[in-house]
Amino acid sequence: MLCGILLAALLVRCVFFFGGIRGSDAFAYARYAHDIASGQYDLEGIRMFYGFRYSLLLPTAMGFSLFGVNDIGASFFPLIFSLLNIWVVFLIGKRIFNDAIALVAALLLAFYPINIATSTGLSPDSFIPFFSSLAIYFYLVAEKPSTSAMRAALLLMASGMLVGLAYMSRVTSIFLFFTLVIYQIFNRKYAFSCWTTIGSLIPLTAEVFYFYMMTGDPLFEIHRITSPEIVSTVKNDYDTGLLFYPKRMLGFELEGLAYYGMGWWFVIGGLALSWFKKDKGMVFIAFCLILPFLGFEFGFQSLKEGTLIAKSCTYLSLMIAPIMLIGAYFIVHAYQIASVPYEKRIVIVLMMAIVLMSMNLYAVYRFQANGRNDAQPYKVVADYLRERPGAVVYTHHYRWPLFLGYFLQYDRSYQFKDLNDISERDFSALSHVYVIFSKRYLEADVIGRALKRDRYYYRYAVVQPKHWTKVLSFSGKPVYNSVDVFYIKSP
Repeated sequence: MLCGILLAALLVRCVFFFGGIRGSDAFAYARYAHDIASGQYDLEGIRMFYGFRYSLLLPTAMGFSLFGVNDIGASFFPLIFSLLNIWVVFLIGKRIFNDAIALVAALLLAFYPINIATSTGLSPDSFIPFFSSLAIYFYLVAEKPSTSAMRAALLLMASGMLVGLAYMSRVTSIFLFFTLVIYQIFNRKYAFSCWTTIGSLIPLTAEVFYFYMMTGDPLFEIHRITSPEIVSTVKNDYDTGLLFYPKRMLGFELEGLAYYGMGWWFVIGGLALSWFKKDKGMVFIAFCLILPFLGFEFGFQSLKEGTLIAKSCTYLSLMIAPIMLIGAYFIVHAYQIASVPYEKRIVIVLMMAIVLMSMNLYAVYRFQANGRNDAQPYKVVADYLRERPGAVVYTHHYRWPLFLGYFLQYDRSYQFKDLNDISERDFSALSHVYVIFSKRYLEADVIGRALKRDRYYYRYAVVQPKHWTKVLSFSGKPVYNSVDVFYIKSP
């Protein structure tokens, strides 16, 4: 049965292939992964957190080394980890509950929208679920009474190391470390907490030593990602408000309904049912759900600035195993206690399964379509420039060189320059260069807020001088994905 679920999961992920590098963050990760693979990685040039997420960057760099700079290389490890995570969640469910709950949890995860979307698209959430699930599983095996003291210590260290790797994909994964340690202390398993802590420090110590050797500052990453510039970016470009997650988890915001489906309603049902049943088997997995959630909802990016942690629907991937298992717990027990004839129960379950799977797959289809539409203008421009190596290209947004760099496989003959770095006088004197005007970033910023048209180049986007030639015009879907490319001849 599990093999059938894994095959179905693989089929769904192949049908809804997200293209590896899609979305603005993915292009940034791809650039740093390529730099690592090609020996061009430079710590001093990193200003944002993208370049420090090594448990994401190193596998991607390996994928690029194996398959080249392309969508297969970028999506290889996310796909493998997504499928392995289904297996690990099954093992956790079997150890805590029973085969029925384990299989239902695996099936839920196979068709969970957020998991499908990140399984072939590069992001921290392509790696964190597997690391966190395996950390939980190793802890459970270590806790088993028949496990020897030496084996338990090794498993707990491995669990801690996996939490450390999750942390190195996104720092908020530290919430899982606190969850395990608090649970161990709560149960007076002090030795357990020591081994978990030691394990988590192994990858982090290696990282700190690397920073010290390369920069002289062992806390180089912390100082960079907590700088006023980064805190300001979080304030301006991310939602940090309270109730962000509850509204989306319960489907009061359509974005949340698309990412989670009805999953969180099953979780609430599972927690309530286990409370009434006084099921002690639920305690640990509930800990792994509730404590990280509190961290995501109420944690601070900067205590000094009073800035709450940036929020996104995908960030809850850290709790993917608890979400699936508690939801499966509710489904299985609700089925067993339903006071209707067996035949009717089967029909009801099948109908519900068809409806829920249809909802989830439609959401995934929409995610895939959005990603394809957003990437299309960059692919079209890259295809045009591919026939013109050595071109000098001016853009008005820092994301465009990242996008084009990937689709041009980081050909170093191209020169990308920023219109914001030159004056109108210098710009008017340019010749034999290309200029890209992207509707998306002319009219709105990265989160869709309208921009003031106070830059000189806005006038050129509307009316061009006579020595300019429009060499490419692409009308995207939606309209904001449209782009024009001009070639400037000699004045």
